[in-house]
Amino acid sequence: MLRSSNKLIKTVIKNESTLLKCKNNEKIVSYSSSTSINSGNGIYSQIKKIEDFVSKKPSVTKVTSSSATINFNTSAKSTGTAVDYSKNVKIKDHKQIVLVKIGGGVIESDISSLIGSLNFLKKIGLFPIVVHGGGPQLNAELAAAGETAEYVEGLRVTPPSVLAIAQRVFLRENLKIVEALESSGTKARPVTQGVYQATPLDPKLYGFVGNVTKIHTDALASCITNDYVPVISSLAMTPEGQVLNINADVAALELAKSINPLKILFINTTAGMKDGDGKVMQHIKLDEQYAELMKQPWVKHGTKLKLKEFKSCLDVLPPSTSITITSPDLLMKELFAKDGHGTTVERGEVMHSHESPAFDETKFCALIEKSTGTKGGRINYQQLKTDLSRGVVKAFVNSHYTAGILVRPLSSGSSVSYVDQFFFFNNSVQSTEDSESIFKKMFENSSYIWKESSSNQLSNEWFKKIATGFVSGSSTNVFWTNIDTGKIDSTVKECLSQGSTYLSGITTAASSTYASDKLLQDKNHKFRVGLIGARGFTGGNLVRLIDGHPNLELAIASSSTNFGKPVTTEFPQLKSDLKFDNVKPENIDIFTRDHGIDGWFMALPDKISTPYIQTLENSNESPVLVDLSSDHRFNEKWTYGQPETNRAAIKESKLIANPGCYATGMFLTLKPFTNDLVTPPSCFGISGYSGAGSKPSDKNDPARLSDNILPYKLVQHTHELEVSHQLGSPIYFMPHVGQFFQGITLTISMELKYPLTKEQVIERYQKFYQNEPLIKIDKDGIPEVKSNSGKHTVTIGGFAVNGNHLVVVTTLDNLLKGAATQAIQNMNLCLGLEELASIKNEL
Repeated sequence: MLRSSNKLIKTVIKNESTLLKCKNNEKIVSYSSSTSINSGNGIYSQIKKIEDFVSKKPSVTKVTSSSATINFNTSAKSTGTAVDYSKNVKIKDHKQIVLVKIGGGVIESDISSLIGSLNFLKKIGLFPIVVHGGGPQLNAELAAAGETAEYVEGLRVTPPSVLAIAQRVFLRENLKIVEALESSGTKARPVTQGVYQATPLDPKLYGFVGNVTKIHTDALASCITNDYVPVISSLAMTPEGQVLNINADVAALELAKSINPLKILFINTTAGMKDGDGKVMQHIKLDEQYAELMKQPWVKHGTKLKLKEFKSCLDVLPPSTSITITSPDLLMKELFAKDGHGTTVERGEVMHSHESPAFDETKFCALIEKSTGTKGGRINYQQLKTDLSRGVVKAFVNSHYTAGILVRPLSSGSSVSYVDQFFFFNNSVQSTEDSESIFKKMFENSSYIWKESSSNQLSNEWFKKIATGFVSGSSTNVFWTNIDTGKIDSTVKECLSQGSTYLSGITTAASSTYASDKLLQDKNHKFRVGLIGARGFTGGNLVRLIDGHPNLELAIASSSTNFGKPVTTEFPQLKSDLKFDNVKPENIDIFTRDHGIDGWFMALPDKISTPYIQTLENSNESPVLVDLSSDHRFNEKWTYGQPETNRAAIKESKLIANPGCYATGMFLTLKPFTNDLVTPPSCFGISGYSGAGSKPSDKNDPARLSDNILPYKLVQHTHELEVSHQLGSPIYFMPHVGQFFQGITLTISMELKYPLTKEQVIERYQKFYQNEPLIKIDKDGIPEVKSNSGKHTVTIGGFAVNGNHLVVVTTLDNLLKGAATQAIQNMNLCLGLEELASIKNEL
């Protein structure tokens, strides 16, 4: 049988025959992964999701940079000159990933063939990630220890005594594979824990058996970039560190969902999955056969569990993905021979009508939009939905939403259906080959007729494959299925008399409100926003605030390190099917257009955002930009995003420079006295170590900070320059990092032109910030970090006065009002929303 992924594999072999080995400092490791299709708001969002789902190929790319200084003119001393030539060299090692699940029986009885198969995969450029079981070995150990091997629905019951033996057995079997690979010349590493995070499945029923909730790929990335084959045991840990057992099949398929491998291989001793008669099934198409298979009396226990997990996995991976179940010595024949040996499991395809419960109107509209484009006008999708419900037209689409048709009666009372229009996601013969069988099946017992321009050679050739007859004309060809010979002439004439397509009748001219290439349907009154830098501490707070926002929808979360993973791997509290994207400077305009982005939060380090901004400036897109870095705080084209003092200007702007965390506290404290200062005020600040970011450094190392405070950048700090610029007068700032995680305290000393009483100072602040709910004035106390940590407010207090010498203490949360809270305020103001939307519920 011809395997659906053979073409991909052969392409890999052709493109990857020479793998570049990188031996310098790795800079970038990214896992590409598909985005599963889910109903969303907006046609272009759906198009992007389907396109990713259908076409993305998995890979791991390593970019290595090395710097070298080459000195020419060895006699430079004599000439008094020297020339240094520095060159940054980037080498890419692009690897296609194959996930290999190895049964315990194979390790025990056929490890030699297994190692040969793994080496073969690696040799042709298919990099294996190995997940192994150890069922037979564990059963033998349990029997020797007098323990009973007990299963429920295919899962091993794992009390503490069994878990202890399982850990020992899995480590031993893992090392067998690693040592065998190393002996054969292939570098390998044991990964016995640290990949799977899980929660107990049902402790009363299963004991210490885990339900996977998160996949950590750091260890895998480290292995692959250093050319080591990772060999993974099916053990997980809870967030608290409790070890849990996972079924090896489940472990492999959960990992597959996360990394989207090119191919999934299950290597066992039976060389396939057997049916009720004990025969190996060559092909299983889950979309067509799953329900019926699950009813079979022989589908129980482990077989039932496998099928359930196969379907769960393939439902979220691209349609081209398949699972091959075979033995080690038959692997090559299974991958490349037309008549393979083993079982191939794939989704297959079924055709849904618009009356089917599984039919998704939004996805079908996305398919139409992608296939036809919007040139010349906009399709009235509401009219289409109405006409479908009334039966004016009928719609059919394959389960992947990559091919579909609209049909209507050829004439009143006719038994022949006229195919008004075909829709193909990529509009090419290659992309429709997978749908050939499903159209044939749909057409085999019904009468259909359609026409195509004679000049469209590709479509005509493909239509000949699915039609039972056709006639060629000088300008138009007509195709049909199952029409009686005596009626062909009259039916063809009737077909040729058909006028314009149905869609042309419900297409309106593009309005001034919507550009023809930016259709944003069904927004549900929510603005679509994107977040670049979603993985950091500030990004996490932004995700949470957007999730609870009544008027914002997170359409894109971009993280280069988490690219392809579900957003819930970082933020498990969210109920979202969104996956992390990788928005780059060169494609931010495309993401903006295709996802209908109204605003971007840019939570990036300093000196990173400028290329993104330049790409948008050179495009037709003009979303609101809230930049949380310091890159534009000194740029007069950008508006300083301090809402309590600059609200009117923010409302009129689309370019917002979000203030720094320390800067927010200093600016708000000093602003009421800007015109009363004699000398530059001195600001002493201590921040929690989250202010140093999530990337490990000496400033966020809890061990170094224990019982300690670290001063740093004591002059010319960015926030010193920022506040001086915004106030129009200089300040001095001395920052420190404390051993607490979150929050800021500032002690600010001012010399005023004239003496004031404490009461007069308090009155000045109260009057200046009246009606500002996020500014709290503590008249009598001294604000403390722990009292304001986790809150959206700035607290100003601790007032000490001695003549014209004033000292004020200010606290705020560096991740909230110092970053995420203020960014949400700014986006709300720019989009005309209530300023404290999503914030006020947490006050």
